[in-house]
Amino acid sequence: MYDNLFSPVQIGRLEIKNRVAMTAMGLNLAAAGGGVNDDAIAFYEARAKGGVGLIISGLCRVLDGAGVGEPNQLAARHSGDLQGLERLMDAVHKYGTRIFIQLHHPGREGQLMFGEQPVAASAIPHPLSGQSPRALTLPEIGKIQTAFVTGARIAQMAGADGVELHGAHGYLINSFLSPYLNRREDNYGGSLENRLRFLVEILAGIRAACGQNFPLGVRISADEFLGDQGNDLAASCRIAAALEKAGVDFLDISCTIPESPPKAALTCIEPGTFEQGWKRYMAAEIKQHVRIPLIAVANIKEPQVAEEILREGCCDLVGVARGHLADPAWCNKAKAGRAEMIRKCIGCLVCINEICHHRHIKCSVNPTTGREREFARPERNGAGRTIAVIGGGPAGLTAAMVLKDRGFHPVLFDAARRLGGTLNLADKGIGKDKITRYIDSMIAQAQESGIDLRPGEEATVAKVQALSPSGVFVACGARPFIPPVPGIDGGNVVLAEEVLLHPEEAKGDCVIIGSGMTGLETAEVVLKSGHRTTIADLLPEIGAGADMMTILDAKQRMAPYDPTYLPGHKLLRVTQEGVEFECLATGLPVRVTADTVILALGVRPQTDLVARFKAAFPDAHVLGDASRGGRVVDATQDAYGQAFVYEP
Repeated sequence: MYDNLFSPVQIGRLEIKNRVAMTAMGLNLAAAGGGVNDDAIAFYEARAKGGVGLIISGLCRVLDGAGVGEPNQLAARHSGDLQGLERLMDAVHKYGTRIFIQLHHPGREGQLMFGEQPVAASAIPHPLSGQSPRALTLPEIGKIQTAFVTGARIAQMAGADGVELHGAHGYLINSFLSPYLNRREDNYGGSLENRLRFLVEILAGIRAACGQNFPLGVRISADEFLGDQGNDLAASCRIAAALEKAGVDFLDISCTIPESPPKAALTCIEPGTFEQGWKRYMAAEIKQHVRIPLIAVANIKEPQVAEEILREGCCDLVGVARGHLADPAWCNKAKAGRAEMIRKCIGCLVCINEICHHRHIKCSVNPTTGREREFARPERNGAGRTIAVIGGGPAGLTAAMVLKDRGFHPVLFDAARRLGGTLNLADKGIGKDKITRYIDSMIAQAQESGIDLRPGEEATVAKVQALSPSGVFVACGARPFIPPVPGIDGGNVVLAEEVLLHPEEAKGDCVIIGSGMTGLETAEVVLKSGHRTTIADLLPEIGAGADMMTILDAKQRMAPYDPTYLPGHKLLRVTQEGVEFECLATGLPVRVTADTVILALGVRPQTDLVARFKAAFPDAHVLGDASRGGRVVDATQDAYGQAFVYEP
């Protein structure tokens, strides 16, 4: 079925069993201060067990101080890091998976919170933080180059199959390669040859220390989207050819730096609205200029897309990163012809958002990501005892599958005919097809597991009592919040959920109250239907609290329709003519004329329904939105944890 995907491939003299590479991701999961710990080992071992051919580790520091990229990252600084790295290599190699260590220095992406001013090729201020790095002196350049060589030698001694140097995304190596970031006037700046010098000298040092047969590669930003001010695809083809000549064995093709225009910046780690495989053209173009293997990072979620890209000859290995956060067994399921059982990444960017806030990696659709060791050994003591689960959304389905795995007999009720809960609304937004496929995969997994699924059947206390269950899990979700303001019950007021299901409910000019993801998704639907739209929120920023990149993506897609944004506006009343607000900054009234007022103010738990079941079953467990409205990740993590530790 996937003949190309599961054929072997060579990098240098190293054979890799298939063409799927789990490319590097920040995890913030390793030891405090840098180094391997049991959590990092458990994370990577789960993906190796799942059948991936090649793992490229997350950021591995070669220096402390200004060389720190994450609070908790792998490290290859000195001999003290050897033992931990060796344990990691051994854990991965048991499954026939190869692992490369990604050696990294953050450059100006380093943060003052780690104790030292960031350093870079040149003192170009960071566009987000505003902080300026210090330009490296020549002696400092030599010291850092030596650290990279030492890191490679330590990785080799630990049993790593190779190393990748991170030369993309504005990090230190990229700050030398990029003409936008490198303003030096010495031998390390100016011409392409000079800008390559820092990296080429590192490569030569690694070859001298590790030999000619140790696989060595570089991740590059193939396009910085800055025209001739930065490296475009044509310039990166020249860089790729020069790196091949310098002796690298493979290239890992990514894109962007922090200065990339906002629309292009999204292409480094795309939100779920981006098409799978869209970036393949970058690797395809570079492949015309080199003979060494290429890894394409192209927003690949599903095996049929990966197979297609390989069949086209765009690359030699496909990078599947977030897909392996969502399902560590991605490869094994695909190879077995069971792609429908793969838990699908929805592109929500919770993973990167957690890392940006210095928390460990999480995944909305896989609660065990980053907690593999904690959830390694479920107690299988269900003995066939019946558990009632009320609600078939992400929380209910997650709890039911954990309980089934533990040997219980879950009976899951849901009033809707299609399981998935409010995700069946979330997927009605534009470009949300990945959510639909995630729901499909959850339903397929639940059906295969043998759970007693009862879609279209509303749970009542009497029905649940008739089961004589040993436990009850209430995951009935939440209801949209309707604020108690004058006019809110008017005929011109509708819920965002109603508009997503029935766009014709929006008539004439629209005002959307609430700028969370539901509000923005609804706004895009009505804007594209031709309605003039105002989006208002009490909070001082549109989309406050949501992932920054997801909000940027939504606003960019809506920009051609010219919506009006009113952050920091308190809803006072709804009238037949529209809405009256108070501007919190000025205290002045603001009136917006509208034909349709759409409420997108979040949800509140169904406390009445929860209370009924708690009265009948005092020990009932309340999960997800039924307990506290929140994100998908909050619901699935809550449900998995409670079901994992449940004792009848």
